[in-house]
Amino acid sequence: MFKHRVFFVIAFAFALAFADVFMPTVDIARQASSAHAENSQVAVVRTGVYTYKGQGTVNTHWIETPGGGLVVIDVQRDLVHAREALAAVRAVGKPVRAILITHGHPDHYTGLGIFKQAFPDAVVYASAVTENTIRTDSYGYNAAEQKDAPEITPREFAVPGRILEGDVTLTIDGLVLIAREMGRAEANSVTAYYAPASRDLYVGDLVMNRVHAFMGEGATGEWLAALDRVDAMFPNARVVHPGHGDSGAKQQLLTDQREYLRTVRGFAAEEIARSGFTAAAKTATARRINERFRYINPTGNADIVALGVDGLFQEFSRPTLTPIP
Repeated sequence: MFKHRVFFVIAFAFALAFADVFMPTVDIARQASSAHAENSQVAVVRTGVYTYKGQGTVNTHWIETPGGGLVVIDVQRDLVHAREALAAVRAVGKPVRAILITHGHPDHYTGLGIFKQAFPDAVVYASAVTENTIRTDSYGYNAAEQKDAPEITPREFAVPGRILEGDVTLTIDGLVLIAREMGRAEANSVTAYYAPASRDLYVGDLVMNRVHAFMGEGATGEWLAALDRVDAMFPNARVVHPGHGDSGAKQQLLTDQREYLRTVRGFAAEEIARSGFTAAAKTATARRINERFRYINPTGNADIVALGVDGLFQEFSRPTLTPIP
């Protein structure tokens, strides 16, 4: 999710305030062992997460491989948090074999250069859309970050070196991961990574847990369709690891994300039908969203809900979606 320019001062303050707030290794072996009793196909796999509290929180996950290494998924929003995530990964005491990027928003790839410097042999994977977004800065996010927060932004953004072409099954240091492109949703593209041995699913910002959604892409309808696809595509997934918020049971997180998107779409449609595409309708929609969902803001935008309403109104302004009074 893109963090508008106001983010960087906020990010630096939060980095200082929460420099020691991270979870080096979250061991889900107990959960996996329980699942093993139900399904002999489930392996005990150790996975971990670095994150921090408050506005702007974002997750870096990792998986321990059978070969003694790590696979890291997403690498933080700025140099300060990337260094903290790297310290958490290094504390595991195993080399990083690969890095997977879920989508082309800078809170998920800005730290790539730091990780590559620390682990130069790690292969960095991303979809063609995500790689192109990072390499060409098609959103303009990289340039904005470099201008507004040069002290916590790389001068050059590292780019994934291995493009995932279509549906791919990866074997990394003995770990099998299924990569599937889920299409446009929270970003212009998102890749889901599934570990069938442990039934863990890593979805980036396709799913978030009790945080407000970034809807600036204006694609909430496509987002809901993507949730249906990921649900059907990975029927045996046990735990979903989101881009923002705590990991949790697949169906609960998917249900919550669908409810959020359907509810805010309903609010926007009702206010547009009542007052048209007006500032008053936007204000009323944002108020209703904030009253219904007491969620945190996972971005650096001063008001992620208002920004999301802008995206919703742009989406509904298309002739086929315009609400009829």
